[in-house]
Amino acid sequence: MFILLVEAVGAFIVACADAVEGEDEPRRSVRDRVVRAVFWPVTLWVWFTHRTMPKLARFGAIVWLLLTSGWLLSLESDRIDAVWLFLLAAEATLAFVVYCVDTLSANLQHRPVVRVLRGIFWPVAVVQYLRDRESIKLIQASVTVWGLLTSGWLLSLGIDRVAQPLGWVR
Repeated sequence: MFILLVEAVGAFIVACADAVEGEDEPRRSVRDRVVRAVFWPVTLWVWFTHRTMPKLARFGAIVWLLLTSGWLLSLESDRIDAVWLFLLAAEATLAFVVYCVDTLSANLQHRPVVRVLRGIFWPVAVVQYLRDRESIKLIQASVTVWGLLTSGWLLSLGIDRVAQPLGWVR
């Protein structure tokens, strides 16, 4: 089951990264894009050996967003004992990321209700960021998650190294 999950995630990441079209590339059919995603190791090999920088950069940005999001959620999971509290915190964290990214959007900046709804249904918004051809929202989401992650690490370090030894928290 784990191998299938890895294959599906790899295919999804490559499919999102393949959304970038170069000037010298023809528009690919859905069938071609699905084949390239399913055989993602071959597609990545071609990108690396042919130095397809826009697609490699987008691939890296997607992997970085997913990686830092996983680290952030792992940090929360390590700190929150109750499963229902962790799920609530994870939902709130990812909703906040989407809300922040949408606040930077000219189309959504003055539409707080829409931003809140997109935050509640954050998986849809995150997939839109991953599929966005210009990658601006993808980068904004990565920066937001990275800011939350490093802040969380800093607070955790303060708790572990200062507050607990001094007896300020249990």
